Amino acid sequence: MKHLSVCPGMHVISAVLLTVPLVSWGAPALEEVFVTAERRMESLQDVPISIVAFNQEALENLGISDIKDLAAQVPNVQIGEFTGSATTVRLFIRGVGQADVQITQDPSVALYMDGVYIGSSVGTAFETADLQRIEVLRGPQGTLYGRNATGGAINIITREADPDGLRIKQRFNVGNLDLFRSTSLVNVPIKEGVAAVKLAYTTYSRDGWVDNLGRGEDFGIEDRETFTGDFHWNIGDTQELNYQYGQSAIKDTSRLSQTLGFDPAGGPGAALVVFENPAVNANGQPVEATGDRLDKATAFDEQLKGDVQIHAHTLNYAWEIDDILTLKSITGYRDVNAFTQNSQVPSASLQGLYSITNGITDTSFNQFTQEFQLLAETDSFSWVGGIFYYEDEGNETNSGNSNGSENIPPGQKIDYTSTKNKSLAAYGQITWTPHRLDDKWHFTLGARYSEDERKAYRDNSRVSFGFGGGPNGIPAFQANYDQDFSKFNPGFTVDYDLNANANVYAKVVTAYKAGGTSQRSTSVANFQEGFDPEELTSYEIGYKGDLADSRVRLNGAIFYMDYSDYQQSVATGNNPGERDFVNIDSADIKGIELDVSVAVTDELTGTFSYGYLNSGFGPETITYLGLDASAPGGLSQRTEQLTDDLALAPKHSATVALDYSRALSFGVFTANINAQYQDKINSGVSEPTGYLDKRTLLGATLSVSEIQLGAGYGELKVLLWGKNLTDEEYFIGNIRQTGFDLLGFTDGVGTFGDPRTYGITLEYEYF
Repeated sequence: MKHLSVCPGMHVISAVLLTVPLVSWGAPALEEVFVTAERRMESLQDVPISIVAFNQEALENLGISDIKDLAAQVPNVQIGEFTGSATTVRLFIRGVGQADVQITQDPSVALYMDGVYIGSSVGTAFETADLQRIEVLRGPQGTLYGRNATGGAINIITREADPDGLRIKQRFNVGNLDLFRSTSLVNVPIKEGVAAVKLAYTTYSRDGWVDNLGRGEDFGIEDRETFTGDFHWNIGDTQELNYQYGQSAIKDTSRLSQTLGFDPAGGPGAALVVFENPAVNANGQPVEATGDRLDKATAFDEQLKGDVQIHAHTLNYAWEIDDILTLKSITGYRDVNAFTQNSQVPSASLQGLYSITNGITDTSFNQFTQEFQLLAETDSFSWVGGIFYYEDEGNETNSGNSNGSENIPPGQKIDYTSTKNKSLAAYGQITWTPHRLDDKWHFTLGARYSEDERKAYRDNSRVSFGFGGGPNGIPAFQANYDQDFSKFNPGFTVDYDLNANANVYAKVVTAYKAGGTSQRSTSVANFQEGFDPEELTSYEIGYKGDLADSRVRLNGAIFYMDYSDYQQSVATGNNPGERDFVNIDSADIKGIELDVSVAVTDELTGTFSYGYLNSGFGPETITYLGLDASAPGGLSQRTEQLTDDLALAPKHSATVALDYSRALSFGVFTANINAQYQDKINSGVSEPTGYLDKRTLLGATLSVSEIQLGAGYGELKVLLWGKNLTDEEYFIGNIRQTGFDLLGFTDGVGTFGDPRTYGITLEYEYF
């Protein structure tokens, strides 16, 4: 059942959407899906990984232009912005992810763009002008994807320049909230069949949907530009080179994070002026807070637009040495400079002394990656081996009204952190298909050895912490962190072909995430000690099959994942923003994933995807050192009760969709209706915690495509789309932790997802 191509860069076949398959005309049948999840082109049905793949048409029809748009489209996958930061994305797969985003800690889900690993979550909400496909790999990918793929990996693949013909594409998208997106693309062959250049430009803007009655911009504005230039060169019959330059500018404002409950008797909170619609009580009298989504609010600090500038270079080279061997080189450089305002709780001051608005952040981050791969395929063996090198440097300055007393001028409240990291890894994976077993059994053995060097420096000497810099404030300090880590991660998989169209597999894989420290640490001791790596071992069995003459596709997986030294951010200071990381001894996650596609007729396709997670911790409590001015050394032990479930790990999540396609005399009519369900989930792992309530989001599209404008004049496509059609109010972030009670917040702080959005898309394409 294996269908392999050892060089995915040569004549790449587009993947189709797994959850919305295309139907061929004539007898109903589902098309084959191709992915590069294991570094070579393979049929999705042959890869022993739980994967969901989206092709370009599906991405456009679903309105997916950045990674956040994937949220709720894939069960057991959570994608959302870090609370209060519009352009910083948190990725969770199977309950594994990075809850507290800091430059001193790595993500737990590996994000790749055209084969290049993206090492920072800052600035990952970028637009992409010409996507070819997105692959979501659920479960640890420790062998081929490395140290920070304990939850899984997401591959973003853009379309390369095509030497075979001229291509022009113009796409306009307008909608409510004054949404406007324009994508312009031109692909020009330099020499037919040999070399080509492609240029693409996207500009996108959308008004904020929460009006700011105070100073500055509205909440939730999106303002982005993206340019990419791509050069492709086929060097003879056996080599190819592809260079891409990408530039993105993101000038969003943060979403409103609103108070959900307010106790006027809650100590200093009695003086809090709550930003409630329609009026703000400027006399210190409490105003009732609400759990309903607000459409107006007052920012007491000026609401500013961010300014995130991204420059990226990617160079991919492939050489088919002979019929067996292929050598690949993947080189990447990425530079991010980000000015953001992290407005978690717009508020007035507490008795003129304290503001919990997180203030201004300036982040600079650059990375370099180099990977060499050697792929081979013989009659009974296929293997890939590689060497991976990664280095980054970053620095971040938090200033403005960040966790400081109001009597210090904003420009003087500066908390500075710098990082410098290196990683070197060697890996290999070999699959043996013995002929004596009728070519039905496939045994895969993989391993990766990683070495990581992590350094950090922090200077908070110009920050006054605590309420007015009181006796329990954090002492000013300067400190260095310098730790090295190494890890060997093996994995083993066996899969068996039941017949030409179905197989089963069983696998044991391991992965690890490097240790580090906290840029919001409360003491020299905690900063210098940092936290240990976390490790994960996953056991999984799965089935993949095309049934009923390829009219039904059924893919399923059952898994158990065992965590050790789970990394968790805890409040160690005077408020929830003053934090360190600790390791929790053990945690486990059990789950199920099921993807079903049915070609009901040659015009109608139905799909259903379901995810189940059951997670928990071994210990019931965690103990760690927190700030205590009265204790020797300024630290004493604190104990927190752990939640029953891990954060952002819904017990049940599902998507369902119907697709209808029919040929017309002047084009092709398609219609899609889809719904995404997600169960109630924790937003944290220590009690008390916030919750994201269960939600069901409904979307739909109608389109007419392939409208011919005459021979040689190209074709048109018209698309009507709508998201969250029932205008459901739902959280994408919710914070409820000890410390907010001191401010009178009884139900924490919540960030809502988008209201109902809708629009029309007009596209012209010449090829």
